[in-house]
Amino acid sequence: MSLVVDKNVPVALRDGVTLRADVYRPAAPGRYPVLLQRTPYNKELWPIAAMTLDPLRAAAAGYAVVIQDVRARWASEGGVFFPYRDEFDDGRDTLDWAAAQPWSDGTVGCYGLSYMGGTAWLAGATGHPALRALSPTTAPCDFYHDHFWRGGALNIGLLAMWSMRAIGPAALIRARPQPADFYPLLLQLVDDLDAFEHVLTQLPLDRFAPTRPDDERFVPFFYEFLRHAEPDAWTKSLLVAGRHGEVQVPSLSIAGWHDLLLNADLQHYRAMRGGAGSELARRHSRLVIGPWAHAMFHNVVGDLDMGFRANGLLLDLKEDLTKFQLRWFDRWLRDDRNGIDDEAPVKIFVQGANRWRDEADWPLARAQVQAWYLNGDGSLERTRRAVDSDMRSYVYDPHDPCPTAGGTLLLPTQYTPGPVDQHRVLGRRDVLDYVSPVLSVDLEVTGPVRAVLYVATSGLDTDFIVKLCDVHPDGRTYNVCDGILRLSFRDGRTRQALTPDECLRVEVDLWSTSMVFKAGHRLRVLVTSSDFPRYDRNPNTGEPAHRATRFEPALQRVFHGEHRASHLLLPEIAT
Repeated sequence: MSLVVDKNVPVALRDGVTLRADVYRPAAPGRYPVLLQRTPYNKELWPIAAMTLDPLRAAAAGYAVVIQDVRARWASEGGVFFPYRDEFDDGRDTLDWAAAQPWSDGTVGCYGLSYMGGTAWLAGATGHPALRALSPTTAPCDFYHDHFWRGGALNIGLLAMWSMRAIGPAALIRARPQPADFYPLLLQLVDDLDAFEHVLTQLPLDRFAPTRPDDERFVPFFYEFLRHAEPDAWTKSLLVAGRHGEVQVPSLSIAGWHDLLLNADLQHYRAMRGGAGSELARRHSRLVIGPWAHAMFHNVVGDLDMGFRANGLLLDLKEDLTKFQLRWFDRWLRDDRNGIDDEAPVKIFVQGANRWRDEADWPLARAQVQAWYLNGDGSLERTRRAVDSDMRSYVYDPHDPCPTAGGTLLLPTQYTPGPVDQHRVLGRRDVLDYVSPVLSVDLEVTGPVRAVLYVATSGLDTDFIVKLCDVHPDGRTYNVCDGILRLSFRDGRTRQALTPDECLRVEVDLWSTSMVFKAGHRLRVLVTSSDFPRYDRNPNTGEPAHRATRFEPALQRVFHGEHRASHLLLPEIAT
């Protein structure tokens, strides 16, 4: 089939701003269903624009694919970029435009990865009559609870990386400084990215030099996020959290176990199944969870090879991500009864077994939650062991934080996301280590993982991080899932004062996983108080971390006694 690519097609918005899009469509005259992706990353940057759905293949399959630069990015007009602030209104105007074009049949599906998935969700929340289906991949839901903040801690590595690398260079160009100023600024930005961990040690963060705090034309949103260090109406206004009831069409959510937006995707699915705006959307929304890290749909994740079935090029040896999504859109934009309705609503990749499995819902109703106790002798067992000491301790010094070692990351390439060997962490004096006996049979853990800790700190505030790991027979240890909690945000809603040395019962959300710990392996739980540069360092002084200008060490204690038995809660699946 011959195709036409129309470059920089103008889309006039209601406020007079013009956005520009590239349109991929069949050359033959006719009206075609439209697939819309709205991006801040340059519509011509093919590795991102075509990462999960190839627009040329979609056009050859009879779709008109519209990839649009969002407001204030690349070829589009609109002042200074601010994430998501205008995407609801701009998405609605773009849907009006797409449905009215002479090559459009009046139906639209929205898709995209990460930020583009967020624009798809916001388009869905408009309830636009032309919109028939969504396919958001690893898409944000709530900035505070599962994106730039987590457990009250600032995901500073992500915020700084995204501001400096993903947004910064184009923002610098759009600001149109004089040539004599531009090149030194560009070189400084590159140098700061190369020295990423070092520059993140600068204090205070709300005067973070690499993001140029006095230049409102650069990345002013960086400081706006810091000003909203507690969940409020502003943090909720930018994304779709709490607005799934306005979405009338089915959604296909594609997620990854090691993706920084995993919890957001799970929230999207549960909200759609339980409270979408139509019976059609509630009944037919779907969820697929692979073993992937963010924007990496490969079979090698972190240090581990999950097997070729995991690869997005041939999911479960059946089809790639483009074909899968085209089947989805064929069903809802063309009413093609292609059997996708008969497939399970949830498809998960079970790590360790390295196989895909269909499920009726998420989380799995048949999971049995089992407590695993963190004992005072460093053991991890299903039963609490009485030992001489009911407490273990360590000193957390923010000047010497525990280094980032895998996890749900989006950081420079020297920080590998996903499961990685924990040798950099094991043996540190500020890490408590709990290890189970060798497993005699396989143990499957599938579902939300939580830790209940009884803790105390000498500080006025501090963090606790819990990491669940898989220990191979040769001793290599790989992270499976983890979580962080800032004690001053232990209720998840408001900042609460802390009394030094008071024992607190707290819960740490390790998000979710699906993992078979094989016979001959062991489980390992690590407890510490920092993960840098992934998260900001808690100063232990009680000051908000982004304003802190000084640090103090803190004595951290974890309790294991009969009435203060710290434990992990694992959703186990009978095999």
